[in-house]
Amino acid sequence: MKKALSIAGSDSSAGAGIQADLKTFSALGIYGATVITTLTAQNTKTVSDIFVVPPKFFENQLRTTLTDIKPDVIKIGVLYDRSIIQIVKDELANCEKPIIVDPVLYSGTGIRLLDESSFEAFKQNILPLANVITPNLKEAELLSNTRVKSTNDLSKAARYICDLGAEIVIIKGGHYNRMNNEVSDFYYNFSRADYHKISNPRLPVTETHGTGCNFSSAIASYIAMGCEPKRAFILSNSYVNRALRNALKVGNGLLVANPISQIYNNSEKYETLITLQSSVENLEQLNYFSSLIPETKTNFVYSIPIPRDLFDVAGVVGRITNYQDKIRSPNVVKFGASNHVGRALLVANNFTPSIRSAINIKLTDRLLEICKELFKCSFYDRKYEHVDNAMKEGTTIQWGVKEAFKREPNLEVVFHYGDIGKEPMILIFAETPNGILTKIDEILRIFKKI
Repeated sequence: MKKALSIAGSDSSAGAGIQADLKTFSALGIYGATVITTLTAQNTKTVSDIFVVPPKFFENQLRTTLTDIKPDVIKIGVLYDRSIIQIVKDELANCEKPIIVDPVLYSGTGIRLLDESSFEAFKQNILPLANVITPNLKEAELLSNTRVKSTNDLSKAARYICDLGAEIVIIKGGHYNRMNNEVSDFYYNFSRADYHKISNPRLPVTETHGTGCNFSSAIASYIAMGCEPKRAFILSNSYVNRALRNALKVGNGLLVANPISQIYNNSEKYETLITLQSSVENLEQLNYFSSLIPETKTNFVYSIPIPRDLFDVAGVVGRITNYQDKIRSPNVVKFGASNHVGRALLVANNFTPSIRSAINIKLTDRLLEICKELFKCSFYDRKYEHVDNAMKEGTTIQWGVKEAFKREPNLEVVFHYGDIGKEPMILIFAETPNGILTKIDEILRIFKKI
């Protein structure tokens, strides 16, 4: 197993510092060790006190850890004062492993985390150790003594920081050009004349707690795995974007980035697949279900609790078909397998978050009559769809389901009568696949009496 060492402060709110580093290391499959520089009394609103670890004890932590646990990468965060800085410089001067420096000068709540009198010592002693340094915009300005107003200024600031000894500079651009709808991060490797920018849509959040720690420890993790720094930058950008999209409100202050959201997500996705797979097998055992399958065939879908796109919705690969009075299915489910029913579910879930499963069946007068008798139903009419929307593949069903739910909230069934080249269809919604099976069984009990 690859190992990483974080030399940083402890955050009692667990949103940043060594706690954030350990979460990130663990989420990415890296064993994390820590050497603590400071103990902070903080929450999502402020830092109320800082205790700097006595230098002798800090030195003992660092030496004891390094003599036994040989890290594949070292990440440096809050150092706070020159006594800690000097020990780090002396102990790591001949280190042959990659060192990632996150130059934490202030907390997300604006509290100074590097003693003012130690700033020059930090620049002179720590920056030359850095294979990669990851300042945010404000930190880059302070380290380079450059006011950044343009991308040209960013390059100048990065060049200055490299001249101080850092090999690669990655400037986090969350604070750059706040009026822009995009957020960009910038990668500079001047020795290779390599520049790279990654842009993402600006998320509807302001300041967050722990994002910088997650980002730098993710870079450290990917480098420990053997990635080149540029590749580590690209992967870490994606990783932190996910952590931000799943940020948590744990207190009354800043949102906290969630670096282990992917672990939760993977667990939810596994449970979703297993549940849907079992339900598809049970569906195949329902007598007469083949008579409900439309010409365009059936799909059966189930989403994770908070689906964001089609890749959070599992469906049947190749759809469920009928042959005479039997059901034929590949019996394989995967995320992103269903386009139309998957899109319908995403819209329904947006109106009613408890709805996580859906299936489509054919529309006949008798089946529609049964559905209206059993369930809360609504419809949409394609002739009212705007022509520009109708021309886009896959958008009609989203528009239609949205119209139906706007007309009648808390729906269980949405239907439409089709159009030229479009088959009429009934969509059935439920909280779980088992709920879908129950509704199908209710329909069949009446349908079989004909």
